[in-house]
Amino acid sequence: MARSQAGGGRRVDWFAAGLGLVLAVVIQLVGGTLLFGSHRGQLVSQGLLTIGALVAGGFLAGLIGPIGGAAWNGVIVAVGFIVVAELAGAVGPVGPLGSGGLDTLGLVVDDVLVLTGGTLGGLAAGAVRRRNGR
Repeated sequence: MARSQAGGGRRVDWFAAGLGLVLAVVIQLVGGTLLFGSHRGQLVSQGLLTIGALVAGGFLAGLIGPIGGAAWNGVIVAVGFIVVAELAGAVGPVGPLGSGGLDTLGLVVDDVLVLTGGTLGGLAAGAVRRRNGR
């Protein structure tokens, strides 16, 4: 478990990050199926769905986990999402993130998009919790 430098409290809550990851994957799969069906939609629409799923997952993880580690929980959700997407891509191109080939630029853009969404969700949850004084 990660520890903070000054206070010694927990920064990452693995249970919260796991719940956020499950939420992000479910939103991505269900949203992709409902919005795009069996055809691949436009890249912008897929990207918006992905970033929305990661913001929601990062927000949930940041809301459940310790307040000092809200952003870190969002990052953990994003990294887990990248791993799940790449494992699914190894089996076959599933969803917008399943890069079938070695498209390095597309892979970097996908990863930056995912990391941005998870981090923004975690930061938003931390801001809400600090404002509410929880």
